[in-house]
Amino acid sequence: MGRHPNLLRLAERLLAHIKADTLEMAPDQWTLPVSHYCSDERLARERETLFRRYPIVVAHASELDAPGSCLRHDALGVPLLLVRGEDSRVRCFLNVCRHRGMRLVSEDGACRRKALVCPYHGWTYGLDGTLLHVPHAEAFPELRPETRGLVSVALESRHGLLWVRPTPGPALDLDTFLGPIADDLESFALSTHVVYRRIDTVRRANWKLVIDAFLEAYHIRVLHRDTIYRFFLDARAVSDFVGPHVRSLAARRAAKALVGTPPSAWDLREHFTFTHFVFPNSVFIFHPDYVSHITVFPVDADHVRWVHAMLVPSAVATEDRRPHWDRTLALIEETVFQREDLFAAEGIQTGLRSGANQSVTFGRLESALHHFHATIERSLAPEP
Repeated sequence: MGRHPNLLRLAERLLAHIKADTLEMAPDQWTLPVSHYCSDERLARERETLFRRYPIVVAHASELDAPGSCLRHDALGVPLLLVRGEDSRVRCFLNVCRHRGMRLVSEDGACRRKALVCPYHGWTYGLDGTLLHVPHAEAFPELRPETRGLVSVALESRHGLLWVRPTPGPALDLDTFLGPIADDLESFALSTHVVYRRIDTVRRANWKLVIDAFLEAYHIRVLHRDTIYRFFLDARAVSDFVGPHVRSLAARRAAKALVGTPPSAWDLREHFTFTHFVFPNSVFIFHPDYVSHITVFPVDADHVRWVHAMLVPSAVATEDRRPHWDRTLALIEETVFQREDLFAAEGIQTGLRSGANQSVTFGRLESALHHFHATIERSLAPEP
């Protein structure tokens, strides 16, 4: 699992740095205006371009485990409803009745339905979105049921993940969008995992500050000194830029023992931690025995919705392993992410609002942040 040549090459590059006692650095440092994290006008453009036009992961397929499973998703500012039909296919609709616009499903988390019934007047839709029943249909003499089914949203299931683009348009082209990152995700066998738990909360920080935290290893020695730093070498990380995405690798302390050994002897997930950033808002952290899938969604310029799905292999998502997974989740979510990474993001947001700085500086150990923000700039630029 996770031994694709792309990943092996990254590990070889990092081991070469460890052997030479060098750090991978960008050619130059870089600055970014503070306004990029505080401007309401800029956030509106980011929402419209990044969160409405790019494929976005909204769920793991295991969360819709049987026909009739439903899951609503509102974090993109568009009311979405994911439904697994009787044909086992997952579809995405606007969670909106075609009569007067009422929300069809209101539950938080997954639920089950035999049909989608509007709680206002009882208009009823099949799991495939077809309008099946209208009470007192004679009151709507011009109604054509075949034209009043639920509004579909482009969805594709790939690598165990459900991707949508929340605006009308053609089918998603994930092959082009993901490029070689698709091979990486496939090699980690995410489709064989299940969601052990999903954490969904709002913190006071711009959404980009959260992504920034996962694009560099420079902070680990200080911010995480009492938690995970004991597992990692200081600032030992390398990154590949794959279109808009980033493939990164950080060295665990055990990686030093691999210098001079053949790749066949390497256990990549025991000796390294891979982090894959899928533009614009998904982060996959491949821990030794589970995966953190993090998605962030802007609430406003100063607040972010944080969603962390802990993915564990279905073969070990068993009752006897629950104490292990609970302890693991408590360490990574409650301590490392909430009390350290998100605590830092909130502290930065307050600092940026203070007026102390007009710009932030990314050093040569933060090259992936250069790439992320430059990609945003290109995406927001007017089309020629």
